[in-house]
Amino acid sequence: MASLSLKHIFKVYDGGVKAVNDFCMDIEDKEFIVFVGPSGCGKSTTLRMIAGLEEITAGELRIDDEIVNDFEPNERNIAMVFQNYALYPHMSVYENMAFSLRTMHMPNDKIHEKVMEAAGILGITEYLDRKPKALSGGQRQRVALGRAIVRQPKVFLLDEPLSNLDAKLRSAMRAEISRLHERLGTTFIYVTHDQVEAMTMGSRIVVMKDGFVQQIDTPINLYKYPDNMFVAGFIGTPQMNFFDGTVKKTADEVKFSLDCGTEINMKYIQADKIPVKYMDGEHRIVFAIRPDDVRVYDSTNYDDGSWAPAKAVVSVVEVLGGETLLYANLKLDDPDCESSMIIIKANPDTVARRGDVIDIEISRRKFHVFDRATERSIRRRIPEENIINASVTDGKLGFEGQSFTLPPAICCADSAGAELSMPVGALTLGSGTGKARVQWTETIGNETLYFLKVNDVTLFALESGDAKYKIGDDVDFDIDFTKVSAPSLGIAPLKLTNTLDGSFSKQKNKEKRAYDFFMNIGDARLTPSESICEKIFACKGNKIFHTPLEYIADTKDITVSRHLEDAANVLTGRVTEILDYTTKRYAVIDVYGQSLIAAYDGSVGDTVDVAIPTEAMTIKDKTIDIIIV
Repeated sequence: MASLSLKHIFKVYDGGVKAVNDFCMDIEDKEFIVFVGPSGCGKSTTLRMIAGLEEITAGELRIDDEIVNDFEPNERNIAMVFQNYALYPHMSVYENMAFSLRTMHMPNDKIHEKVMEAAGILGITEYLDRKPKALSGGQRQRVALGRAIVRQPKVFLLDEPLSNLDAKLRSAMRAEISRLHERLGTTFIYVTHDQVEAMTMGSRIVVMKDGFVQQIDTPINLYKYPDNMFVAGFIGTPQMNFFDGTVKKTADEVKFSLDCGTEINMKYIQADKIPVKYMDGEHRIVFAIRPDDVRVYDSTNYDDGSWAPAKAVVSVVEVLGGETLLYANLKLDDPDCESSMIIIKANPDTVARRGDVIDIEISRRKFHVFDRATERSIRRRIPEENIINASVTDGKLGFEGQSFTLPPAICCADSAGAELSMPVGALTLGSGTGKARVQWTETIGNETLYFLKVNDVTLFALESGDAKYKIGDDVDFDIDFTKVSAPSLGIAPLKLTNTLDGSFSKQKNKEKRAYDFFMNIGDARLTPSESICEKIFACKGNKIFHTPLEYIADTKDITVSRHLEDAANVLTGRVTEILDYTTKRYAVIDVYGQSLIAAYDGSVGDTVDVAIPTEAMTIKDKTIDIIIV
């Protein structure tokens, strides 16, 4: 039984080819994790790094809170099941399963007990005397699983173990492996390119593409709330329908105008998680809908206003028994146009033929919207930001009848109108000069998302814990101006992550007859801990002394004072600017020709000591853009 932690894991091959980029994940004990993605996405490479079969270029791998980067595969107490089974052809099933135990010099009676127990679990007791060539594919796969089970490992790693089986056997083995996971009660990490396997087996799924993690979530959340078009199209069968177009809001009405000529109208409340800036009729968006959320019109269908009418011309009909898939086209005059093709999961009794023009209905509740340029979702379960039109007059920010005094740190000229972005975390409820009414609440995990009505606009606020306010409550709200952005007004969020250029060096210590190592920032030398040095050398070796680095530190980890007594790793700097946000003051500090920002209640011109704990720093290799520590 084991938990795993992967922090900033990179795999870089010769020539700077990145197979895995900044993989971060915590895996709880007894979870069934599935890595899924197309060939070459990095999923098997990540699995092999966990197993110790591939060297980790950079990052930290922990098993049960123990760093195992330098452990040999046999020291990690991990069992791996390969795609090709990797059975010894000259050995019987019994000997294949017993082999690893014999190399551990386990007593014969104990070996026999473990082999018989595993064979009973997998239903292969009658095959123990056979050679692998006398077994079917499914039986060989059971033997490979049995060979892993007898070792009683902390973690099972399975690399596309069912890809060589036929469809019927794969389905049976999926259920078999899921039951095995429940029975053994240990951690499973499973790699596949088959999204059906991922959806039916995983407690959580990691979707990967081109070496990058696209999204990590439960199967149902990946299906309902994809972060981007790749995840949306990869998860779900048949795949999601995508249509280019624009969206425009007029008063309380919203209209999607698709390039294929179809228009979908709905109330603003049905689309209120879409940032208003996209609703100008000009931003290019992608409207997406799953085949399950499109239906053929029937006069007996119940409709509470959640379905938008449209027409389509049928091009292909697939009768699958329990359901019928209609491949139709929203361009009635061009039934073969790929960009306007729509897949409809219809009633099994639906009768349609190629060329039929049919009335369909598209869900106004279960649709998705993506930014055409970035392909990221802009109708997220938790909206990232509130984007509204605001004005500035005499040092006050106004929108929708609300007025907020700008903090001294924000100085901008009066403006009649500008686009203001406020992350959902920038709104705090219960105090402030803002007035809103709670229109709706949604519980998401251990957080509450509030839908706030402010005149004709919906704003979102996110707070931890259960809802403190109920629908219909009037509530005060305030804005954290360190997080807001209005580029046309010169308002930018306060940068709370500091990046300082530097290097790593050594100096011979004659007394210790060893080297001392230093993290250099300008003329200052910080002393790294032993663990930091180990990670740096494990990643870069002696090349580290010739590698340009970035030292990254969060403002919350930095201490600034006129004089710091007994503080280790102190930089000296000069305050060049004070940023007063009313409730908190920050200083811009020149440190050896570079700037950093930290909380400080002093004056411009002060000479200050800046203490940065090296253990709290992130260290990045600038040449190949990977995180070392």
